[in-house]
Amino acid sequence: MNQETEQPISTDTPITLSKYTEALLKSYAAGKPPQPPPNAPKLSVSQTVSFAAFLYEKMRNAIEYREDHLIRRAAVERTLRRRLVLNQNGKDIAEPLIKEMLWARYLENNTIPEDKIVNIQTIIDKYFYLRNEFTVGKTQTEQKKITNWIIEVASCQIEEDLSPDNQRIAFTNYVYHLLRGKLNLFEDIQNRDIQVYIAVERAFAKSDDPLIRYHLLKLLTPDLISGTWKDAERILPQFSDIYNKIETDLTHPVADQLRRFVKKETPPFLILRDLFEKFPKNIGEILRSEEKFYYRVDEICRKRYDETRTKLRRAGIRSFIYIVFTKVIFALALEVPYDMYIAKHIAYLPIGINVLVPPIFMTAIILSVSVPGKDNTKRIQSRLKQIIEDDPDTDDIAKNQLILGKIAKIKSPLLNVGFTVIYLLAFFLSFGIIIYGLAWLKFNMVSMTVFLLFLTLVTFFGYRIRQIAREYRVIEKEGVLSPIADFFMLPLLRVGQWLSGEIAKINLFIFIFDFVIEAPFKAIFEVVEEWIRFVKIKKEEMV
Repeated sequence: MNQETEQPISTDTPITLSKYTEALLKSYAAGKPPQPPPNAPKLSVSQTVSFAAFLYEKMRNAIEYREDHLIRRAAVERTLRRRLVLNQNGKDIAEPLIKEMLWARYLENNTIPEDKIVNIQTIIDKYFYLRNEFTVGKTQTEQKKITNWIIEVASCQIEEDLSPDNQRIAFTNYVYHLLRGKLNLFEDIQNRDIQVYIAVERAFAKSDDPLIRYHLLKLLTPDLISGTWKDAERILPQFSDIYNKIETDLTHPVADQLRRFVKKETPPFLILRDLFEKFPKNIGEILRSEEKFYYRVDEICRKRYDETRTKLRRAGIRSFIYIVFTKVIFALALEVPYDMYIAKHIAYLPIGINVLVPPIFMTAIILSVSVPGKDNTKRIQSRLKQIIEDDPDTDDIAKNQLILGKIAKIKSPLLNVGFTVIYLLAFFLSFGIIIYGLAWLKFNMVSMTVFLLFLTLVTFFGYRIRQIAREYRVIEKEGVLSPIADFFMLPLLRVGQWLSGEIAKINLFIFIFDFVIEAPFKAIFEVVEEWIRFVKIKKEEMV
């Protein structure tokens, strides 16, 4: 009797990818930066100088927070600005600029071919010509604004030419194409598409405004990006309209509303991008197998949740130390001298409260944060499967468009006035209650000002830290009392946000690094680099 061998039943279900996901697979695979010929002469710098420059850049970047993928572009921009002071036309600065990037290890030594010098100098000549011609006849304020704009855009193209990141661009375009069909802005399609693209750049790609300006300029005038100063000369008559359009697009009334919408849609896309980056060789196989797909998504989610816990702990410790340190300085520099020389007695209770309450409040905010768990992972798996399968151009998805643009407008003028009054009332209630409590505790005006300053800043910093835990959360749960808490906390957040922005504008440390230390420091690096090269040549002559 022949017995058939039982075969195990496969539970794996194949996944049919959409045309957009298939296109992403192809563009991602083709997006690797081209490698220079192995025998092509390459630029190299002294490792001694490189170590010193690397340490300097680490210290410089520690005082100004930027996303990791924006740090190198900012370094290129700083270099352009510094060299512009002594070289208004930007002649022959490409080679020293590239070497500065190599010194600081923003680029790997012996990887940049020497012919890149010509490419980068062509870019510099083009934008400096544009700046010189476009600022003619403008006021000093306009000239400064235009110069900043052009240097920022030039730094983006230089950074892209030195180290293209086509895979990141491919993923940003993928997210844009999947979300654009979900939105209806009551406006023309082209304007809608531009606004969705800007929102994706801001919320998903975390691009800053200079990088977004460059990408928009690239879309509007591809000939300028790929051309020379002669192409800049041809486009000069239309450049004013292009410049104004880009600035208008960046400040569109629905821009912030769109950014918030895209940010809520971001978590699954972030996990998908991690999937591509971790398994670039067999990503297609993983996406087409439901079993492998769910397993790998779960693996990445758990890893990201662990990293979130670490980030929260690290951010909490750093914030606690920073707040305690600055509070002690403020107490010694302002409150104690005021008490001694103006009030004629030291108020120990207000000083103690001022030193202890803000860090304790910050700690309480951080401890109240929880990272996502298994339920969130299941939602990401389900949403991601829908993302890679569904075609956003279908009629069913088009019917479910989210309508934006008129939501923020209150139909009744009376309601609009009423809500504005209630919003202002929240400010008076929140700060009034705090000031009344401080007065009851015998706080003087200086102690009150310091307390309110740090309370609002701590509230805003705590809010920013809480966003770390929400980065991968698909659905944010809202408690029953959340609207009431938001009513009283929103004024503190708004004031803290404004103060943090104003403080960032007058960052003394940035001024010292950029205008006092960096110029002589980099000049010394150049002299040392040339000396090392000179000694090397003399040694070779003896062989």
